Amino acid sequence: MQTQSIDKLNEKLPVSQLIPLGLQHVLAMYAGAVIVPIIVGQGIGLNPKQLAYLVAADLFTCGIATLIQTLGILNFAGIRLPVVLGCAFQAVFPMISIGKDYGIEAIYGSIISSGIFVLFAAYFFGKLLKFFPPVVIGSIITIIGLSLIGVAFNNLGGGAQATASKTFGSLQNIGIGIFTLLIIILSNKFFKGFMQTISVLIGIISGTILAYLAGIVSLDNIVNEPWLNIVTPFYFGFPKFVPAAIFTLCLVSLVSMIESTGVFFATGNVCEKKIEEKDIVKGIRAEGIAQVLGGIFNAFPYTTFSQNVGLIALTKVRSRYVVVSAGIILIILGTIPKFAAIATIIPPCVLGGAMIALFGMVAISGIKTLSVVDFTKTSNMLIAACSIAVGLGVSITPDLFAFFPKNLKLFFESGIVSGSIVAILLNILLNWNELKGNVKPEMVLPDEHSL
Repeated sequence: MQTQSIDKLNEKLPVSQLIPLGLQHVLAMYAGAVIVPIIVGQGIGLNPKQLAYLVAADLFTCGIATLIQTLGILNFAGIRLPVVLGCAFQAVFPMISIGKDYGIEAIYGSIISSGIFVLFAAYFFGKLLKFFPPVVIGSIITIIGLSLIGVAFNNLGGGAQATASKTFGSLQNIGIGIFTLLIIILSNKFFKGFMQTISVLIGIISGTILAYLAGIVSLDNIVNEPWLNIVTPFYFGFPKFVPAAIFTLCLVSLVSMIESTGVFFATGNVCEKKIEEKDIVKGIRAEGIAQVLGGIFNAFPYTTFSQNVGLIALTKVRSRYVVVSAGIILIILGTIPKFAAIATIIPPCVLGGAMIALFGMVAISGIKTLSVVDFTKTSNMLIAACSIAVGLGVSITPDLFAFFPKNLKLFFESGIVSGSIVAILLNILLNWNELKGNVKPEMVLPDEHSL
């Protein structure tokens, strides 16, 4: 099975299939990618021209980072799985704080420095693989899927703009989102072959057309954007290196490393590939390199996105070259703003409808892994129960840690990270005898008919 899964990962599809399949991945992560530059840019007071440049630079660097992770750099970096890299959302508010206190140059100095930190820390982080047996892996993957459901339903209601305009949860938003979800479900039911694999793309396009007919889609963004934008290094000035700011983003990077490790396992599970220590090390190194590039090209810290795991599970297309095409599309979007603007017209309610299926599939992948865990052992029951409860609870109640110091909040206000920490620590506490044997976890691989 392992040989067959590697063949599927390295399968080279025709360009006619690579482009729409890659576009699906771009659309699945696009909202998460562009929201970070918008929030950070507005938070530190950039003007509209600077904000537009920031979005373009982010898309461009997302593409490069994705190519590094999927294609790899020699035998040094890149996990070579179909994963997409995007902005680390947990870095948003620390970056705004750094920008306000020390200037935008300090943000990029901190991003470059923390990227170098990740590069060096990757080797030691890979040594922790024995702390990720199936009960921990399955719990983390389940937490990732369940924690993101809130994001899906927030988009289904119309997103932040709908909240501000008091149209959140309108029948129109929910109706269009459900229509999108139904198109995806029906496409999977009645289409076969290639058309079935692009069911998410069909759903998003159909939902956007319906939204346009309903009058909630404007084409002004496409008309007003220029045709060409050249991303240049150090556009906002030469980086400034402030120790306190660097330390803060290094802490954020540790959080991202924990989250990315869970995503690596989730992707490996869906792709039927056993994830080993060397894979984790190369994956984390690729993120470090991407982070350094983010600082150079006026972008952001990058992490492996969990949004796209569900898409792989749904389409059953595991070729990493599909995500290579997604990386190329992102680079093109970053240099041709008119093309990038096409994706910005997709309403949040349409993305929300698609996300319900995608994030649900991630959770099911985690449950699949947990299904082979020995739950006659009370310790395993406690690990799964407590970590999933904490991860989901924090996602539902993020203000729980409002009075925590800033640096501690970085670790606890993310349900994915806090739930992962609980799973790892409880496994050490309750299964210490097994860990002393230094046995590496065996990945639980789904059979051909699962997912």
